[in-house]
Amino acid sequence: MGSETRQKWWTRPLGHIVWLLMTLVCATLRRRVDEKSAFLKKNQAIVALWHNRIFVPCFVYRYVLRGEVPMSMLTSASKDGTMLTTVARDYGMRTVRGSSRRRGAAGFLDMMRELREGCSMCITPDGPKGPRYRCHPGVIKLASMSGVPIVPLRIKYSCAYRVRSWDRFFIPMPFSRVELSTTAEPLCVPPDLSEEELAAWCARLEEALGTE
Repeated sequence: MGSETRQKWWTRPLGHIVWLLMTLVCATLRRRVDEKSAFLKKNQAIVALWHNRIFVPCFVYRYVLRGEVPMSMLTSASKDGTMLTTVARDYGMRTVRGSSRRRGAAGFLDMMRELREGCSMCITPDGPKGPRYRCHPGVIKLASMSGVPIVPLRIKYSCAYRVRSWDRFFIPMPFSRVELSTTAEPLCVPPDLSEEELAAWCARLEEALGTE
């Protein structure tokens, strides 16, 4: 914690710089957003996408879809989460801090509050530390308890650099093509799930999101 506190002075300025660079790159991309994604513009949802695909969605929601429903993003309680929180807020989004490792219970309650207030939530079900492409149960529990549907968001890049991180993060190359698509229908998770049903819904979300 001490190290994180000492570094906070630069994580926020760095977040503003990252936001600027992301915005400049995203502005050059040839974007293709399927018609089903328009659901996110006017309807409350829990948007689920893999952790390594988060470079583009904030830009698309703000400048392409121009969403009318306020969007809140779950970020980790680490110094990296501080930087991502700054990026999200620069895009006009709200944020909730927490993960399965830190502030898990408090973060879950904060997300429930955001949903009750009419916000949509953006969550990476395999974040913040993986394993890659494996859905943690929190997003399923959130949908089950709130009654808000999950919209799995697939993102594909025609040309991207892969960071040597646990998730092999995608950074799209300028002027390349990006495609955003959703499944045919939002996933409406029923209440009061058993452990077996919870695992089955996690597997269903993993299949809906795909991998490469």
